[in-house]
Amino acid sequence: MYSNYFTEIIPYAGYDIKQIAWHECMACGNGHIGVLTSGAPKNDSFIFQNTEFVMPSDEPRCVPAEVTEQLDEARQSVINMDDTWNIHNRKRTNMYCYHPGHQLRISLKNASDITDFVRSTDYETSELVSSYNMSEYNTYANHIKKRTFTSSVDDVIITEISGNSFTVDISIDDFESMHKFGRQKSGDAPELNMKYTRFATDGLIGFCALYPQYEESELKNGGFAGVTRIIPYDGTTSLSFTDTDMRAKSCLDPKNPIITFSGKKLVLITYLDWTYKQPDKITADFFTIPLVSQCINKINKTLIKYADASSLFSYEAVLKPHIEKYSSIFNHVSLKLNNADKALSNEELLQKQKKTDYILPELLKRVYNHGRYAMYSCAGHTAPRLSGLWTGEWNMLWRSAYTMDANVNIQVSGMNTCGMCDAGKGYIWFVLKQIPDWEINAKAVYGMKNAVLTPVNTDGHRAMMVEYDINYPFQYWNAGASWMIIPIYEFMQVYGNVTITTHDENIIRIYNKNIFRIKEDILLPLLAKTFNFWEQLCTPEYFTDSNGNARFVKGKTSLEPDEKYLIIPSFSPENKPLGYKSAITANAAMDIAAAVDSLNMYKNILSDIKPNGYQKTLEKITHLISCLPVYMFDKSGAIKEWSMNEYKENNAHRHISHLYCAWPSSETQHNHALASACRQAIINRNRENTGKDDTASHGWIHKALVEARLKNPEAVYNTLLLLFKSDIFYNTFFTDHNTDRSKGVFCTDTLLGIVGIINEMLVYSDECTVELLPALNTGLINGEICGILTKCGIKINRLSWDNNKRSVYIDISALRDTSFNLIYDNESIHLDMKSGEQTLHKFLH
Repeated sequence: MYSNYFTEIIPYAGYDIKQIAWHECMACGNGHIGVLTSGAPKNDSFIFQNTEFVMPSDEPRCVPAEVTEQLDEARQSVINMDDTWNIHNRKRTNMYCYHPGHQLRISLKNASDITDFVRSTDYETSELVSSYNMSEYNTYANHIKKRTFTSSVDDVIITEISGNSFTVDISIDDFESMHKFGRQKSGDAPELNMKYTRFATDGLIGFCALYPQYEESELKNGGFAGVTRIIPYDGTTSLSFTDTDMRAKSCLDPKNPIITFSGKKLVLITYLDWTYKQPDKITADFFTIPLVSQCINKINKTLIKYADASSLFSYEAVLKPHIEKYSSIFNHVSLKLNNADKALSNEELLQKQKKTDYILPELLKRVYNHGRYAMYSCAGHTAPRLSGLWTGEWNMLWRSAYTMDANVNIQVSGMNTCGMCDAGKGYIWFVLKQIPDWEINAKAVYGMKNAVLTPVNTDGHRAMMVEYDINYPFQYWNAGASWMIIPIYEFMQVYGNVTITTHDENIIRIYNKNIFRIKEDILLPLLAKTFNFWEQLCTPEYFTDSNGNARFVKGKTSLEPDEKYLIIPSFSPENKPLGYKSAITANAAMDIAAAVDSLNMYKNILSDIKPNGYQKTLEKITHLISCLPVYMFDKSGAIKEWSMNEYKENNAHRHISHLYCAWPSSETQHNHALASACRQAIINRNRENTGKDDTASHGWIHKALVEARLKNPEAVYNTLLLLFKSDIFYNTFFTDHNTDRSKGVFCTDTLLGIVGIINEMLVYSDECTVELLPALNTGLINGEICGILTKCGIKINRLSWDNNKRSVYIDISALRDTSFNLIYDNESIHLDMKSGEQTLHKFLH
């Protein structure tokens, strides 16, 4: 992946919404920390990241007390078709906003002409590389090379700069100079109330910041800091100062330190972290600040660990163990397609694609690889934020939260099948940290015991139910927990009932242990709480009668044989019935599918583990499933978004939450009528949703994932072609939120979601099925994928296809004893395989 262009990040610049400079940065990370770099030769910027950095505000951190007593009002408004009830004019409050760390600036001095510039992301090593020739004083050519990576072994960020001879100034930009600092949609932003200082001495440059002190915030005494150590080789350093810009009003220091290096090579080591307990004041002696000392100690341990016999730190030495870990995961999967355009740069490929009416195979391959690279870079610590791990600005739209009503699920759609085991573990830690707040939400909103209710967003520190209003009533988004469990259940299907270990002190404190078995310690209790949620949500007072009409009978204690529970209240993100003013509804198809899916997962786990009394619980689950509402269908044959006679369908919307039964669930795989109804639903959406919200990328990605599950290759291909011909890709192959960049938001759900789509195109699997090329369009004439994992314990060592030769070749091996059907083009072969067994098959079509 390489580009011949760069974009300098200019301090205090006012960027056009479609040309925000940091969006074109290269990026790397290890799931915990990372960096963005422009690669610009004369004025390069390194914006450091820590996925746990959030800016506290005066927004509430607890569920509103009044939400519990509003349940009856909500239910009565729905049953009486009263769409005027507006949750007492509640205004939505927000989670904390993700923010960047420090922006290190490296300015090349005495350079005139720059030639032969190229920057690249090296997928073999995960290094960000930029190189170029410069003329110094117009006298001779000097080749400069910069390399950066984030170590997955040592949790530090390393940069090496080398050349024949060069001079650079190294400094930290004002936080205020970064895009959108202090500005949010509602006015002034909370970071205006933070304080920070910069320091430099003895080869160190860094900063320390105090968060604003909002009394109700858990971060009221907290702050964040970052340190970079500068290690000169064959050169010298000197320290100077410039006046701090008058616009840097949060900065405590009148002077900004600059370290100047002259020589042939230098290495930078960076670490950054946060704390709940910063000192009340930042002292001039930064060594006395615990968080700063912690960062320095982290760096020094790396220095000592990788020093050679001459006590010199070696970039190559610290890179080697990182590559060993990274390559073993990244190279687990490989995709080969026609590489006729291999010599083209990224921007040349993107421009060629706009003029081409088919998907360029080389572009598809590069995007797939970059998606897997980005997934690895976000992995192991948590799940991807809306912007992955990265932000180069303050107050990103949607606060770069973990958005759980589509985006996170799209981002991890290819995680397990790609063999990204660390990403799967990070996702599990992400969920486990939230569960105490999920339990609080269920109790606060519904008065439930030992149940879970998932919010739409989490900032990574809290996951309480605060983000809701009448237009987005997420307090009644019932499907969230089931939606979030599926990737964990899939992890178990792929890897088996493995044991995983955490070093996260917060998780250890919550659960009083650090070792977890997937089935017994994670899925069993979580699915039990989800069952408790659905069981307590359903009440015989609210039901549909034998004609499917919604009814309420106060004091009713049981259902008649031809009656079904109403799932009430309900919310289908982010839509409302046609002609109906309220999004608070009943019987959302997403809720029905999520309930059935989570209850069946619970049945499977119970039947496998057989805990005491499990037979009685199985009976209760089976009975509850039989009483749940069933899907309804409109006149066109499409599945209805709400299984209610009383509502009209509204297809002028990007969300397709009502197709949950197709993806992320797999209910349609063995129900052809339901699959046909879902196909018709997408046809209706495509026909009627042409307007202001049809540029949102996640709508297209979600649609393509569903179409792949529905085995509709032409629709999947056309959706990908639409995205590839749009403006959604930057030159690095990271993606925007919108196909026309109209929101100006760096967003990774398209990039990561494409990985899931391609995997689904090439292999579908469940616990008893492996289907080959279920959604592959003939436009991809030939190719090969290796390393895909399946949900029945089979590894696809190699799957190749050649439409010209009309052949498909498959080489598979069993990761455990398994029994399944191998399917291609309606031809099915039943296989019983033992762990380690390998078999080859060739199909003709």
